[in-house]
Formats: sequence, C-alpha cells, structure tokens
Amino acid sequence: MKFIEYFSNTAIIIFILIVVLYGIKEKKNIFNLFLQGVIEGEKIVINLFPTLLALIVAVGMLSASGFTEIVSKLIEPVLNLFKISKELAPLIILRPISGSTTTAVATSLMQNYGVDSSIGLIASCIMGATETTIYVVSIYSSKVKIKDVKEVIIIGLIADFIGICASVMAFNLGFMSI
Repeated sequence: MKFIEYFSNTAIIIFILIVVLYGIKEKKNIFNLFLQGVIEGEKIVINLFPTLLALIVAVGMLSASGFTEIVSKLIEPVLNLFKISKELAPLIILRPISGSTTTAVATSLMQNYGVDSSIGLIASCIMGATETTIYVVSIYSSKVKIKDVKEVIIIGLIADFIGICASVMAFNLGFMSI
C-alpha cells in the first residue's frame, strides 16, 4: 500500500514539473495562466452553485422525510422478482441522485453486513456500475443551458437499471465470491 501512495504522490510532482517545464519551453507566463484558470473555475462554481444547493437540499429532504423507506417498501416486490436484497433498496433509490449519500449508504451496508458479504459485494459493484444520473444531467444541463433533458434522464436511468441488474447477476453467477 505504501508503494501505491508513494507512486501517486510522485506522479503528481512529475506532472507538475512537466507542465512547468513545458510552459518555460514555450515561453508562457505560467503563473498568469494558472490565475486565469482559477478565475474561470470560480465562475463555473458560482454558476453551478444554485443547482448544487438545490440537489443537496433535495437529498437531505428525501433522507429526513422517510421517503427512502416508503419507496423501499413499495419496490420490494420488484426487488424480490430480480432477487435483489431489500437492504440494497436505499442504495438503488438514491444512487441516481447523490454520489456522497450513496457512498455513505454503501459504507453503512458494508459495516453492517461485511465487505465480503453478498450485500457488500453487490453494493460495491452497483457503485461502480451505475452513475449519479440525475445529478450529472442537472449539473451539465444547467451549465450549457439545456432545458429539455427528459430523454437523457430516461436513458441514464435505464443504464443504471441495467448496471444494477448486471451487478446482481454477476454475484448470482459466481463472478464475485464470498
């Protein structure tokens, strides 16, 4: 593990050195270019802030209201049909909306059931096989000012559903072992 940490830290330093040396070779004012990038990044953050705040508030409201538990109970027959543990329901419901919330949910599942349990392995696979679809579409579409994103969200949610089913199938077919 120390090797990976050392390698990643060294790679960052080498990358910075390459950029600085290239800038010197091209006779560019590196510091001014860096400052311009910071200013552009600040503008992007300011433009995206309302969308991010709305999503954070919405996820907080969903979690605090008990919405996740209600929807979990409603979709339990569908989960049973696909042989998906009901414990994974909060992860499946919240994954398209929030990455940080589902990271917390997945961590909780792994602490409660173990990282090598069926629930832990499937949760890990779901985290890698799906995307925070609504979050990503909201951020990108607000940046480029696209209003009609219904089809994009539907396609993204279908892809998430396929990722969830593939994760469960991979476990049931023995590609992940306990």
